[in-house]
Amino acid sequence: MPAAVLALAAVASLVWLSAAERPACAPPAHAETTGPRSAAPGAVPAAPRVKARSGILVRRDTGEVLWRKNAAARLAPASCTKIMTALLALERYPDLERQVRAPRGVAGQQKVGIGLRPGDRITVRQALRALLVKSANDAALTLAVAVAGSEARFVRRMNRRAAQLGLADSRFRNSRGKDQTGHRMSARDLAQLARYVWLKFPAFRSIVKTRTAVIAWPPAHRVKVTSHNRLLGYRWGDGVKTGSTRRARLVLVGSGTPSGVPLIVVTMREATRDREEKDAVALLKWGAALVSAQR
Repeated sequence: MPAAVLALAAVASLVWLSAAERPACAPPAHAETTGPRSAAPGAVPAAPRVKARSGILVRRDTGEVLWRKNAAARLAPASCTKIMTALLALERYPDLERQVRAPRGVAGQQKVGIGLRPGDRITVRQALRALLVKSANDAALTLAVAVAGSEARFVRRMNRRAAQLGLADSRFRNSRGKDQTGHRMSARDLAQLARYVWLKFPAFRSIVKTRTAVIAWPPAHRVKVTSHNRLLGYRWGDGVKTGSTRRARLVLVGSGTPSGVPLIVVTMREATRDREEKDAVALLKWGAALVSAQR
């Protein structure tokens, strides 16, 4: 399907996702509920019980909400913030071979980084691969400054773009997902954002399904990076992003096509990677069975 058609579908169905996830009577705290349609009685088992503080499962093709748990809770998104960072970079630079310069601040972003030094030049494509596969903070800062001139101005753009996309639960304070007062997103917003970028940008789809990559930039730097997204270890897994901070604990925005059904799952505040994987896989398989039963 042409990218333009996918983009129009993404924009149109954001309305459906928002409406479906904002019922007149919200479910009680920690309630786990299915979306607007149900399969025939007995055809599909009940939705799995998950340990995540918040989560959502949506159809990637239509935006229909299949399951949710505290999906509007405003929580720290950790490095899943970088999905918005990637969106703004993709919108600013259609030519991904364009080179951008690493700013002075990258020297302080090496705890999770690829080793960019102030003044280094790297293509937007390579910076996005570092951002989305490695979750490199030096790449995030490089893209932010390249797009807007400073991280502060970039954050203002992030918040404007969130408002334009109807991400009512989101507020950004930095481009990297660092724990900071007031920096928050909901599972609902993360699903909407990931789905929008997925449908609009083929380059994003290609990068986030990458399990291992080599990031290269002049004069001869080469760094091997590996994704923490365990869904990529499944034959049907195809993205998107993980995050982890002390406040956020573990966050996953995952994508896959179990049984050929395209889905996006979000879990927030998981305690361990093992638990995160178990919950996400169970939800994706359950959602695929539900959709298949409705056909």
